[in-house]
Amino acid sequence: MTKEEVRLLSIALNKAQEESMKFANTEDGGTCNFDTPMINIKATKKQISQLEYRLEKCTWGLWKGWYFVEIPLSGQGNRRTRMAEAIARSLKNSGYETGVYYQVD
Repeated sequence: MTKEEVRLLSIALNKAQEESMKFANTEDGGTCNFDTPMINIKATKKQISQLEYRLEKCTWGLWKGWYFVEIPLSGQGNRRTRMAEAIARSLKNSGYETGVYYQVD
């Protein structure tokens, strides 16, 4: 990942956070969950550390090698799911390979 690619990812993450906030005050019924947006990028620890939002590398299962996107989400039910999906959708629209890790508590 080049310095410019890190800069563009940082912009995309900020945009994704803004998109997720559109759902911050919506209903939060449903099952308690740990839904989290995911992104598939190749980056060094140093490059990841330069980002405003934390990315945590997944080391197991189907998501191995991907990163959990640690943008703050509010809620623990339907709202959290909508916010995670909004982040993944925004990052995808910015050209990244993304998905959502769904987990029910």
